[in-house]
Amino acid sequence: MVKYYIIIGIIYTIPYIVTIVISGLRKKLETDRNFYGKTIDIQKIELTNVSYKKFEIARNNIKKYTEMGEIKYVYDRSYDFEDERLLLSEKEYQKCFPDKFVKTTVAYYIIFEFSYETDHGKIKAKITLTKPVIEKTYNDKDVEEIKKLIYEECSNKIFANVGTESKYKDYKGQEVIHSLPIRTSTLEGEIIGESNKRPGQYDWMFSDSSWYPEEAKKRNRFLSFCTYLNPNKRNSIFLPYFTIGILGIIINWMFNLIIK
Repeated sequence: MVKYYIIIGIIYTIPYIVTIVISGLRKKLETDRNFYGKTIDIQKIELTNVSYKKFEIARNNIKKYTEMGEIKYVYDRSYDFEDERLLLSEKEYQKCFPDKFVKTTVAYYIIFEFSYETDHGKIKAKITLTKPVIEKTYNDKDVEEIKKLIYEECSNKIFANVGTESKYKDYKGQEVIHSLPIRTSTLEGEIIGESNKRPGQYDWMFSDSSWYPEEAKKRNRFLSFCTYLNPNKRNSIFLPYFTIGILGIIINWMFNLIIK
């Protein structure tokens, strides 16, 4: 009976040993599939969409003031930055409020969407200008400045699909991100990046395989089972398998108590 339990224990332990061996071979076998922001070509960053978020402005929230002899109007509300204020000239104010019976007008936040994609990876950016406008129109200069900002913000970043709120380190110890928030005095938004690089022969075995494109191929079932015993792998079975082992020990202990 004791030999029987020893054999069962050895069989149960083998997948753990294989998992440890696989993890130990990671640096030797895993290929670099990260998308490096420094490879981005600013000329290939494309503006894909422009939309406008509407909101109402009440006349009594607009304050009149004089600057260097010129009458101007400012939308009076709390802002984090001076550049976010909506300033209206006398002509613009009269257009928004042509008579005393007009109590509200409409303003807009401009939302830009950009994309970039190569065989190495892709990024998508959604950027909102924090300074409102009173007409649905945008400036080409803003577009070029945002492209430059995207390029600069990504230049020292490494991207993979690790989750929008997460920062991880790859097998080289490099910090890898998926989401990059942006906030300046004139805009706010987010850049999402991920890799397009195809996996190498053994990349599917490692804990970060889900961060990158995966290919559906026939794999060794036993090795595939062992890879999912890695607690860091997405959809890991480490906890259920470990629980089965603990339950086996408890059941064996109770059985021995009964037969004694």
